[in-house]
Amino acid sequence: MDELKLEETLFRNIDQVLPSKDFLISQLKTGKKLKIYHGIDPTSDTLHIGHYAALKKMKHFQELGFEIIILVGGMTATIGDPGGKSKVRNQLSVEEVSENIKKIKSQIEKVLNFGGDNPAKLLNNFDWLSKLNFEEILKISSLITHEQMIERDMFQDRIKNHEPIFIHEFMYPLMQGYDSVAMDVDCELGGSDQLFNMMMGRTLLKKMKDKEKFVITIPLLTDSSGKKIGKSEGNVIPFANNIPYNTFAGIMTLGDDLIVKCFVALTDLSLEEISIIETDIVKNKANPMVYKKLLAFTVVKEIYGGEEARKCQDEFEKTVQKKEFSEDQKREISLGIITTIYEFLKENLKEEFSNSEIKKIIEQNGLEINGVKVTNLDQEIKVGDEVKLGKRTFIKII
Repeated sequence: MDELKLEETLFRNIDQVLPSKDFLISQLKTGKKLKIYHGIDPTSDTLHIGHYAALKKMKHFQELGFEIIILVGGMTATIGDPGGKSKVRNQLSVEEVSENIKKIKSQIEKVLNFGGDNPAKLLNNFDWLSKLNFEEILKISSLITHEQMIERDMFQDRIKNHEPIFIHEFMYPLMQGYDSVAMDVDCELGGSDQLFNMMMGRTLLKKMKDKEKFVITIPLLTDSSGKKIGKSEGNVIPFANNIPYNTFAGIMTLGDDLIVKCFVALTDLSLEEISIIETDIVKNKANPMVYKKLLAFTVVKEIYGGEEARKCQDEFEKTVQKKEFSEDQKREISLGIITTIYEFLKENLKEEFSNSEIKKIIEQNGLEINGVKVTNLDQEIKVGDEVKLGKRTFIKII
């Protein structure tokens, strides 16, 4: 690979490389097969386009010959990382996490190669963290000071707001840091919001094995309001839940200002091609809708193939742009014993929408019952009602 192509592959959609990009290049020049990992939080069974951006970056490294590890936090998910929030995150049972991991793996396989000459690996930190005894945990804890831990921004915010910090929340970055030691990695890749946790791994690996680990952060994908796209914000856009249209339509809801950024993060288009698109939008005042549809089409095509991408675009243009709905787009669902609209939608659309997504759509006047807009989550429903949720979900209750 020539040097220009190497630079584009290595550093496309990269925010920071610590300690430096030069250090990473120097490691590559040694000829050693570098081991890189990316951690995924299995507190949900649906991966979103933020995960997709990270997995595509890992795919680039796999193509460069890196040893690829995707680590699911089977143990850390049972503790709960506040994830930058001011409140503690709910903890899941081991059984719930296990079920989520099964579904996550099938989605990861749409991006990374788990076969061939350089297969990716899927590991679970439950396998080593669950075996640590109290003495070992105390020894690991002795390597990190209270001052180092408390400098995390979220903890500083809690202190200022007189909100509690629980001891188990200190354990999350410590355990995530120990993952680097247990796997003996050379590198970790993650979102820029995970920098503190990733640097904890760099510290522990240096102290416990005298090994330098480099850390790569990628920019966060955010919506037009600046919120991170993900489950914690309730604005998930799934990329591999086997409903391609959800991916296509979700991308079409993104702000115009994210088009170029998402082409870089989510597609294989060259940076030269993306530069032409950016020039056309910014300087030539081209219609952003044209390129947003191209973005959605390209992402769906790369994941599901060209035929599915064409079907999604046709459906979007008919139902959203032309507002043409065919009878076969309406589904019939039995009412059963449920009497309120939110509970009905939550139960019957759980494969397509999270609970928070349903609430958000309803609160933003995206629900109609028999042609009347409804914002009351406890609105009663009955057999014969026709329900429209958002722009593409039509249900007749039977």
